[in-house]
Amino acid sequence: MADAPWRCSQCGTVNEPVANACRTCGRWPSLFELEGSTLESEPQVSAPPELYEPDVIETDYAEPEVNELPEAAAPYEGEVDDDEPPKPRWQRLASLVIPIGFVLYILISALANREGG
Repeated sequence: MADAPWRCSQCGTVNEPVANACRTCGRWPSLFELEGSTLESEPQVSAPPELYEPDVIETDYAEPEVNELPEAAAPYEGEVDDDEPPKPRWQRLASLVIPIGFVLYILISALANREGG
């Protein structure tokens, strides 16, 4: 890949440094052509520093209104998730099967090792 723009040896088109092939004729250049026909990049012209200074935009933000709820209408403070309905009892028990089975496995293997050992 060239470090600078390169000129196609077939049609003379100046191509970008990252171009794998000529954008006009599609010819792929060899490495020797890339090294020999690279063009020097144009001198960088620095922009005046005023262009890089940030623009100051003044905005007038209004304070949001806070609506106080009366004590009777205060929301419930518990950990209830309104998006999910409560799980049925069988699903709660089914979620405990694997941990209970693991504990039983450990207890039975510990007892078997103590008796057999």
